[in-house]
Amino acid sequence: MARIQLLLADEGNRRAMASLLSELHSPVVEETLESVDLSLVGEESFPRYREAIIEYKRAQDPVYCPVVLVRREASPVSVTLSDIQTSEPPLAVNDVVSAPVEKQALFRTISNHLVRREQTEELTADLRERNDRLREEHTKYRTLVERSQNGIAVVQNGAFAFVNGRMEEITGRDSDALREMPPLELFTSEQRAFISDQYGRLIAGEIAQTRAEVPIRTPEGRKQIDLRASRISYDGAPAVLALFQDISRRKEREQDLRRFKNAVEHAGHAILITDDEGTIQYVNPAFEEMTGYTAAEAIGEDPSILKSGAHGDAFYTELWETILSGEVWNSETVNERKSGERLVLNQTIAPIKAEDGVVQGFVAIQDDITDHRLRQQQLAVFDRVLRHNLRNKGAAIQGYADVLQRTLDEDRVLDHLGAIQDNVGSLLEMGEKARHARQAFNRTLEEDSNRELTEILERLGDGIASSYPDTEVVVDGGPSPSPAVDTRVVPALRELIENAAKHCDAPSPQVFISARLDGTTATVTVVDNGSGLPSEEQRVIEAGTEDPLEHGSGLGLWFAYWLITYVGGTIDITADHDGTEIRVTVPTRE
Repeated sequence: MARIQLLLADEGNRRAMASLLSELHSPVVEETLESVDLSLVGEESFPRYREAIIEYKRAQDPVYCPVVLVRREASPVSVTLSDIQTSEPPLAVNDVVSAPVEKQALFRTISNHLVRREQTEELTADLRERNDRLREEHTKYRTLVERSQNGIAVVQNGAFAFVNGRMEEITGRDSDALREMPPLELFTSEQRAFISDQYGRLIAGEIAQTRAEVPIRTPEGRKQIDLRASRISYDGAPAVLALFQDISRRKEREQDLRRFKNAVEHAGHAILITDDEGTIQYVNPAFEEMTGYTAAEAIGEDPSILKSGAHGDAFYTELWETILSGEVWNSETVNERKSGERLVLNQTIAPIKAEDGVVQGFVAIQDDITDHRLRQQQLAVFDRVLRHNLRNKGAAIQGYADVLQRTLDEDRVLDHLGAIQDNVGSLLEMGEKARHARQAFNRTLEEDSNRELTEILERLGDGIASSYPDTEVVVDGGPSPSPAVDTRVVPALRELIENAAKHCDAPSPQVFISARLDGTTATVTVVDNGSGLPSEEQRVIEAGTEDPLEHGSGLGLWFAYWLITYVGGTIDITADHDGTEIRVTVPTRE
């Protein structure tokens, strides 16, 4: 039921009208204007309520608040036309009914106005909901714009029409100062022609957007900006929306990274970087050259691809415990090249920590000291040979010379002189062999090529058989097809085979040479039927080191040991009174 206020001067008329309306509606008879669905106002009381009605309607706008004037045709009081039809809304009176009022006509009039009011209420509610949503969206927009980490500006007619707070921070100027300056003044002189051209093309609609990294001028100096601009409509006119992102710190970091990368890539050390689980993330060119693994082959793998088998589990356990605790690991490590050659490294591994101290990864710096270690070993052996043999044989020479001084027998003098000559010749031969071994070793290290193992063994067997015709040399054909091996093993194999033939003291000397293939390695076995390699020689070569109490007597086996070890191989020796078996295992090559 609609609430209808009766603003009629005569009390009797109010009661009669209230009785009539109460059939369908709820009459309101208070004399003070109230918020109702429709007002019936008498012509004689209209002047009293006129201003209040207009103010009420303005307050309720755009909701329709109908006012129906009840007028007697013969009434001396009149309502001017402007109160019913005026160009200045709201209308004070929306309709007129004549008294005496005809019931059905009155209800139709009221119903029509109430329908119109309901429609405006629905439209107003919808409009309010939309306005609320717009206000909410506007609030979100303002929040996003003002809290954005990017400077946001609208440029229109060559001036800043809008800037957010972040724009003030980036440029070092407040919004008033920005609006008073031409936007081009923000940019360096070198960039102004480019910026002006892009702005003109955006406004003209030739391009929809543009992006560039450019410097801008601030009161504190220059900043690097990632500038993105697009064409928009602002207040109904073309404009440019510009986003300013301060990338100065990123550019500084990029420059630092470029300097760091340049230094790492030109460093004389092999460098690899892993994540916290040990997966390789980066290797420098020196690493590729030293190990034979390309960056593409190494990245994604773990450093175990370099393991040579020279270190046990305890070595690696200690390594990981050290670096995971945040400490630096230093060690001399024996690794293996992709080709199977041994690498002796002076290695430092350090954890890479975040600001909170959490280990994020590791960096390893490696120096190849293989040649240095081999040369150290050579020098130690040469020093030992010269000192030991010169001392012993020199003492013998001195002793024989003393005997000569006390001897008068001519035959005995000749015997002693022969002994002196033998010892001196032995010393000379040993010195020459040391020189030859050193030269041959250095020359051999420079040769890096492949040869078939069967061909190598057959040629060596033929050569040794020619040099020692009293020794039977038998070469087994070996695996087929024949694997390829590093040619640097050839001098080592020659030394071992020749040593077996030369020192075999059996009545019918024999040397048997065979080979077998085991996956990625080949094993060459040299067996003789002599009295066996002296135990001190065997222990020294297998251990790869000497001490003052135990050492070998010659250089040939050391020469072979150095070469085999250098290419990533091993030597195993078994000797007894029935002969000596030497097994040389080396990596195969494709």
